[in-house]
Amino acid sequence: MSRIRSLILLLLPVSLAACGYSFVLDGGGGAHTFSLRPSTNGTTLIEGGMTLDNELERTLSSMGMLSPENGEHILHCTLSSYSSHAVTSQSLSSDDRYRLTIRVAARVLDAQGKELWKMSFSDHGAYPERGAEEDGLEEACRRVSLQIARALAAVAL
Repeated sequence: MSRIRSLILLLLPVSLAACGYSFVLDGGGGAHTFSLRPSTNGTTLIEGGMTLDNELERTLSSMGMLSPENGEHILHCTLSSYSSHAVTSQSLSSDDRYRLTIRVAARVLDAQGKELWKMSFSDHGAYPERGAEEDGLEEACRRVSLQIARALAAVAL
């Protein structure tokens, strides 16, 4: 083996060991964890609260922000309203799509029930012309859940 090749092979592990970059979340950075209280559904969307809870649980869990039942911070969300409107297409041969927009109020409470933070979020989900409004609910809840998780990751409680 040549000297250059052996020198490269020697320096490569040394440089990788000295690098402070990590691919694994170490839980640092001041991120809080939250336990979920069942969401309140203030709309006529039949499974609105349950769908929102499922998406929040999935999103917070994937970001390492979900804590067991009796966590220090409690997240409670209310699906407060929704609207639906057509998104027309230019083609006569394709069906129109509809957009369901939901509005969610999120609150963070401490263990004693004192409100520490609150914010409102809204986003949309699409569904086909012949579908029901609930067909766009999962996508809308997924988008809102991501917004909530990002906001919670950035907030100082």
